[in-house]
Amino acid sequence: METPQLKQLMANAQQRGASTLAADCEAVLLERSPKPKPSAPSSGKRRAGNYVCEFHFVCEHDRGVTSDGDRFFWSGSWVVSEEEVIKSIQQGAKLALHNARDDLSYRQGKIIDYRKADRDMVKKRNVGIEFLVAADEQPLAWFGDGTGEKGYKWASDARHDEQADR
Repeated sequence: METPQLKQLMANAQQRGASTLAADCEAVLLERSPKPKPSAPSSGKRRAGNYVCEFHFVCEHDRGVTSDGDRFFWSGSWVVSEEEVIKSIQQGAKLALHNARDDLSYRQGKIIDYRKADRDMVKKRNVGIEFLVAADEQPLAWFGDGTGEKGYKWASDARHDEQADR
């Protein structure tokens, strides 16, 4: 499928709440896009010592979400870096689900675990991830600068910064 048609398919999938199809389209588009040039260390993204402190996903009407007891839920499957997920959980990261990027989250909480999800399309370093979340009542505003259905809020790992200063 040509890139413009794939972009249209992704947009249609997002509008209709087909998050798995939209994520698969986004993964293929990311593989096709030119590799970004390394950014300066001050950019704050993906530099050693940084981690994702909040994962934001457009997930209309709890698509793919399942309950896991009182106050816990599993998110649907998202294509994210497993390495980033592990670092983020160690730092106490949060997850927020939104019906739309302009809306406050309708489901959110602290990520306490994850599992790999079966997916047909998986990039070498990224896998389908489902998050186990301890729910809380504090809605979060969307954070992230991309145009897709995922947004990340990055933070600096103070422990790493202290070690680098030594």
